[in-house]
Amino acid sequence: MPEPEKSVRRQEEVLRSVNPVLRGWAAYFRYGASKRTFSYLGWYGWWRLLLWIRYRHPHLAWKQLRRRYYGADRITEGGVVLYNPAKMRVQRYTFRGAQISTPYNIDEVDPDGARFRRTNHDDVAFVGQVSEYLA
Repeated sequence: MPEPEKSVRRQEEVLRSVNPVLRGWAAYFRYGASKRTFSYLGWYGWWRLLLWIRYRHPHLAWKQLRRRYYGADRITEGGVVLYNPAKMRVQRYTFRGAQISTPYNIDEVDPDGARFRRTNHDDVAFVGQVSEYLA
């Protein structure tokens, strides 16, 4: 019985399949306090890919691998570079408290002191004030 053919993936194909996952994960979680996790994820992805390269090229010594692939942005092939999630800019949400009214805090907000207040389109007094300001 013939043996099934082994699917040999090129390094460029692996990078093209791994990069969108890393980039999407980092873009989704960039709003949290996740900079340390991004660093770990970049380190982990780099080592996993380096071990895969080691498996593919068992004749290369660690010294040769280190010379070729050492560094955050060195694992590349065909113009595709392994994405480093640690370079993703982390953004934090700012707490705005009661400045923006919601249905849950409308009774607690002082209408005179709040910068924003809840209105609907049927509020005749508010529409009148806006039209006076615009006139």
